[in-house]
Amino acid sequence: MEAADLEAAGWRRMPTVRYSAALGPTFQIMREGVLSVALLAQEHLGNDNLGIVHGGALMTFADMALGCAVGHANNFEPNFVTSQLSIQLVSPGRVGQLITCNPEVVRKTRSLTFVRGLIEAEGKVLASADGIFSMLQPDRMAALKAG
Repeated sequence: MEAADLEAAGWRRMPTVRYSAALGPTFQIMREGVLSVALLAQEHLGNDNLGIVHGGALMTFADMALGCAVGHANNFEPNFVTSQLSIQLVSPGRVGQLITCNPEVVRKTRSLTFVRGLIEAEGKVLASADGIFSMLQPDRMAALKAG
């Protein structure tokens, strides 16, 4: 699958910069109220000696996918950070596969958002992930940006 195929099917490329951009092309789509996030697993994500997608790449993708659900649940306000991320790697992904996640918000409070999702490729579960994201007040966001 190529990026053009996903875009033709209605997927929107996520505008990533810095560390997130290093992962490679990521996409999202909303269908019937269900958010899906996708990663095209390119060669640079391969484990050096096994030819499978590196677990660290799957962890980064899980953080991004769950974060997308947090963004949707909070009116796209970029005022949150990952407080905790738990991932269980259960099966290898292969370079060249389209890896997807349908993240689900489990609970949302004023200060925390709890999210979970399964990471899959070609009908096979690669990992499960759970995350807790902290919502930040504008002054805290400014302080983080300032260093």
